[in-house]
Amino acid sequence: MSIKSLASSQDISAQITKVVLGVFALAALAQIKFYLPLSPVPVTGQTFGVALLSLILGRKLAVGSVASYIALGFAGLPIFAGFQVGLMGPTVGYLAGMLLASFVVGGLSDRGFNQSFSKALTATYAGSACVFTFGLLGLSFFVPTKELLVLGLFPFLAGDLVKNLVAATIVTKFFKS
Repeated sequence: MSIKSLASSQDISAQITKVVLGVFALAALAQIKFYLPLSPVPVTGQTFGVALLSLILGRKLAVGSVASYIALGFAGLPIFAGFQVGLMGPTVGYLAGMLLASFVVGGLSDRGFNQSFSKALTATYAGSACVFTFGLLGLSFFVPTKELLVLGLFPFLAGDLVKNLVAATIVTKFFKS
């Protein structure tokens, strides 16, 4: 085996390891879960995990982690919030939004948005916009339109602010290259 192919196989192994660790992190953070009054959507640590992983890993590995996490949950592993499996319920849109968020935030990270707090925070808010857009679209099939924002967006904005602040702080303080 040549040195180049050995280095390449080690790089692939490192990437696979990062994706697997990302899946485990998302599964663990999903279990941080509680419901706000009236909303069928729980507050979880998943969105924090998506923001943090995407800023740290970049687009390719973040998308790999989130896509694998979603695929494993839909395949029957109890890794979604509350140890649930692939349910087509009011939260499915939020999961789709998390996949898009990993693409967007990871791409911004690849362009250096993980190097300063303000840019990292901007990237996480772009990810939040993805999550909420798809989440509200999915939720619209389960709740009346007039209640959509009250049940699926407004109660989550303060927590989202905190999650994004923490993710941007962690990345810019501890993971700067």
